[in-house]
Amino acid sequence: MASDGSVAPKERVNIVYRPATGDAKAEVELPLKLLVLGDFTLRDDDTPIEDMKPVNVDKDNFNEVLKGQKLSLDLAVPNRLDANADPEAQIAMNLKFASVDDFSPDAIVEKVPELRQMIALRDALKALKGPLGNIPDFRKRVQELIEDEGVRARLMSELGIEEK
Repeated sequence: MASDGSVAPKERVNIVYRPATGDAKAEVELPLKLLVLGDFTLRDDDTPIEDMKPVNVDKDNFNEVLKGQKLSLDLAVPNRLDANADPEAQIAMNLKFASVDDFSPDAIVEKVPELRQMIALRDALKALKGPLGNIPDFRKRVQELIEDEGVRARLMSELGIEEK
């Protein structure tokens, strides 16, 4: 096929051309190159196809090209976050995509206020659960607080409990 000096990396797709005419035996290896035509922005554009400029996309400039397209998605989804909400209730979402990372679940959660509140609540519950997860250390710390007369009196007054 190809000599060792011209072998393409494994991640590249090459096409091997074998002529079927006459007694030609030469094989030519060519890189696969694609031209994709389409409107992926879903915006009106009256520019004729012959006047459109091709955009070279590769692994190094993919995020720049994505940002340049100014992609966004406006949609409404059923509200499943609030059990007391009307079954027909909707959550409006406006998602903007400027890089591949914007498609990750965490990035989408940050863009939707209702989801962001749920994650903040979850993080607060995890922080509260943290000390309780290590019961011996938690118990030891509470014991230290109770044994100190000054701290105990202050704690009792904060809780509104009278010491007997």
